[in-house]
Amino acid sequence: MLGAVTESVDPIDAAFSDILRSLRLRSGLLSRARVHAPFAVGNGSIGQPVFHAIVAGACSIRLEAQPPAHALEPGDVAILTRGDAHVLFDAPGRVTRRFSELSHVHNSARIQLCQLEGPGPRTDVLCGHFALAHAGGDALFAQLPPLVVVRGGSSTVVAWLHETLARLDLEVERDLPGGQEVITRLVDLLVMDVIRRCLLDAQDSAPAWAGALRDPKIGRALAAIHREPARAWSASALAAMVGMSRSSFFARFTEVVGEPPASYVARWRMSVAADLMSHPDLSMGQLAERVGYGSEHAFGKVFKRVMGVPPGEYRRQLRTASA
Repeated sequence: MLGAVTESVDPIDAAFSDILRSLRLRSGLLSRARVHAPFAVGNGSIGQPVFHAIVAGACSIRLEAQPPAHALEPGDVAILTRGDAHVLFDAPGRVTRRFSELSHVHNSARIQLCQLEGPGPRTDVLCGHFALAHAGGDALFAQLPPLVVVRGGSSTVVAWLHETLARLDLEVERDLPGGQEVITRLVDLLVMDVIRRCLLDAQDSAPAWAGALRDPKIGRALAAIHREPARAWSASALAAMVGMSRSSFFARFTEVVGEPPASYVARWRMSVAADLMSHPDLSMGQLAERVGYGSEHAFGKVFKRVMGVPPGEYRRQLRTASA
């Protein structure tokens, strides 16, 4: 009789997957640019995270307000975590033109196809945007530098990344029925992989919790907090869950995350609460219960301390912004 086969799950991978799932990725492809040297094309501030993925050729990227430049090769992805003004160019000293000035058309998926003719080699770039549709996403990207370059050549899945970029470019070029849905799925996969590698590979610039995920026990604790924000997460309860003494867990968590467990739990709960504010059918009492508070008063005090404004005012601001 054959026994049941059980799969072992890497706790670090599971923790990171849980956290990314809780932040909810939204992404999309904006344009495909084919530019011939000599060129320098740029965008002003966009106000949301964007990426440039090099499909073929080569170029450099720099922020308009913050040199130096970073060379990009096929498979590399440059992430502008705040959407700052930036320039892509083949060589220094070029006169910058805006993307809007290039020759362009739109395909049926509403993707802008940009082109710049010239005598030199061609570079193909896919440009897109993304966001983590959760209040905690803003805090995540605020801890990253404004420009991060993820190297395709340093990945253990180089072939997958190159194939994904090539497939995306092909879908844009062919413009077949249903292409928009295929492109959306491919961009989601691309961005999720890039964000994962960006956070786990950036030793000095990644958010504290990303580095903490390398610790199997602390990573499991973080994932549990993100997965069940309303649960009564004391340091003792978290320590017992991961098989550590309370004192050892408290010291280790504070060291690798950068704040004590109670502070992290409170901040994450308020991020979840801020995200839930967009649901008009939830009363403040119901919202407080969703994030583990038995009274609106207790919830309101913590929310104001963490978010800077009372929950009612935050909800009014949210409604005004979306009107």
